[in-house]
Amino acid sequence: MKWLLRITVAGLLVWLAWQGWQRFFVTDETRIKRLISTLANAVENNKILALADGIAGDYSDDRGLDKATLLGAVRGTRSQYEAMFIYISDTAVQIADNRENAQATIVARILTKRAGGGSTELNAERVRLFFRKTDSGWKMTRVESPELKFD
Repeated sequence: MKWLLRITVAGLLVWLAWQGWQRFFVTDETRIKRLISTLANAVENNKILALADGIAGDYSDDRGLDKATLLGAVRGTRSQYEAMFIYISDTAVQIADNRENAQATIVARILTKRAGGGSTELNAERVRLFFRKTDSGWKMTRVESPELKFD
């Protein structure tokens, strides 16, 4: 019985230390970069629920998609490919002065292989992502694909 109490106390201490570390040492920029990586991983592995968790309910983009149609488009597109790899580079995150909104500019390179033994394709696109801080963390609210100029 003592060992069970000791394990419980040790687990609680580890959890408290982790929460303290996250609160005081992890920046919003790091959290947004992690969210971008999580969203890319969810698309690669066709994990629609994980993707939906990182997107705000009022999501919109410059192609006219809302959250539900985006998730359907990802599922439909993902079913056409046997394998997909997304490489995110040139990430620049800007946090707004109010600390509630942010924007990230990325270059996404997507390597895909069509289902049924098709050819391998490589696409690259510059994307601007907008985020809002909620009670449950940062959520993506908008995506734009402007013609950005990188120096």
